[in-house]
Amino acid sequence: MRRYEGNLNRNHGKKLLNFNFNGRNFEIRTTDHTYEHLERKYDLNVVCGDIVALGKKRLYDYAERGEDVAIIDQDNDLTVIITFEGNQIRIRTVIDKSNVWVKRGTRIFKLRNYKGGF
Repeated sequence: MRRYEGNLNRNHGKKLLNFNFNGRNFEIRTTDHTYEHLERKYDLNVVCGDIVALGKKRLYDYAERGEDVAIIDQDNDLTVIITFEGNQIRIRTVIDKSNVWVKRGTRIFKLRNYKGGF
């Protein structure tokens, strides 16, 4: 069951990124309040990049189920909490640490540490 179903309309808040995976369109949005907080404190490119890093299979699966997901980014020492509302991905919050307690029922995705160069 979708935890946040119906609590925000599709156009509420700020659209941060629109992207496609094999023809399926995804949109990353946040509330106005969360956007103001994120903009002051975090690099939104990193936050959106962490979401895209879930990859096609997870994005498709989580969108179908309306999952809540905690993306733990150890390299940047932060955790991005998101909710899938169909193909719309809503950023709920960003926590400035990667060692976090996650609410029961929330999927956890840990980004692998990147070591090395190109």
